[in-house]
Amino acid sequence: MKNRNRYRLGFSVFGLMAFIFQELPYIPWLLWPPADNPLANNPAANLLLGFLEQAGGILTIALLILITRKVTAKPGIKNRFFVAASVLLVIYYISWICYFSGMTGGWLIVIGLTAVVPLYYLSISLWMKNDFACITSLFFFVGHTCSNMINYLL
Repeated sequence: MKNRNRYRLGFSVFGLMAFIFQELPYIPWLLWPPADNPLANNPAANLLLGFLEQAGGILTIALLILITRKVTAKPGIKNRFFVAASVLLVIYYISWICYFSGMTGGWLIVIGLTAVVPLYYLSISLWMKNDFACITSLFFFVGHTCSNMINYLL
C-alpha cells in the first residue's frame, strides 16, 4: 500500500516522448513499405501470447503516460536506465534500417524489432520509477517475444 501512495493520475511528457520515439519507424513503414515485408501480416502465435502482448503493451504505454510520481523531480538523463533505454532505441532504429534494406531474417525480427521494444519500455519504466509499468512491460516482453519467436524462428 505504501508504494501506491507515491503515484497519481496525471500526464507524463517523458512517457509520451518515449512512446513517440518508439513509434517513429512506423511512419516510413506505412508510407513506403519494403518489398519483402514479413511484418505486414504478423498475427499472435496463440491466444495467450496475443493477450500478454496486447494487454502488456497497451497497459505499459498507458501507465507511462498517465501515471506519474507524486515527487515531481525529473529523472536524470545520466541515469543508467536512461542510458540503457537510449542504447536499446538505437539498436531498434538500426534494426529498422536493416529491415528496410532487405534483411528480414527471423533473428533480426525477434531480437532487433521485437525483444528490444519491451526492454526499452522496461528501461524507461525503471528510469521513471514507475513500478506498475515495469510489471506490465515484463508481460509485454513475454507475449511479444515468444509470439514472434514462434512465428519467425520455429
